[in-house]
Amino acid sequence: MAAASCLRDDISIYTSYCATMRPRIDIKPAHDDQAEAIGQLVRNAIRDINAQDYPAQEIERLVGNFTTSDILRFLKDRFTVVATQNGTVVGTGALQGDQIRTVFVSPDHQRQGIGRAVMRALEGMAAQGGVAELVVSSSLSAVRFYTALGYVAQRKTFYGAEETVVMTKVLRKPTRRPG
Repeated sequence: MAAASCLRDDISIYTSYCATMRPRIDIKPAHDDQAEAIGQLVRNAIRDINAQDYPAQEIERLVGNFTTSDILRFLKDRFTVVATQNGTVVGTGALQGDQIRTVFVSPDHQRQGIGRAVMRALEGMAAQGGVAELVVSSSLSAVRFYTALGYVAQRKTFYGAEETVVMTKVLRKPTRRPG
């Protein structure tokens, strides 16, 4: 993927919360050895956060999509970042072309700016890769989060019983040629 090649493995996208006395959060490219931790984080977040908006049967179907082997496959197909705090994975997100995928923050670390930092890193990578507009299929639980980041709801769609909201954000205006 073009965007993934823009960020070398040894570069850390660093976000510090020193001003608010929160521990340091590092945003870095994800590695295969973090797949189990990423999967556990995503499954926990779905069960804790998304369970407020979806029936239990749908939650378990979604959780089944995030096994360690699924995460390993995603790591090959998507530019994925992790947010770590003291070496523990507390957030994750992915970019696949112009699509934002799999943005989750540990339930114990919600509302601390971690999701926003993950999104800033992904949006920066997308912009570096020449993406003009990003698309995210948001869970009902995350619509307010994406709206606060400037995403605009376009339409609702369903994946089985899972209702999602397709949202977009323009990163840069297309340049017009004189003529």
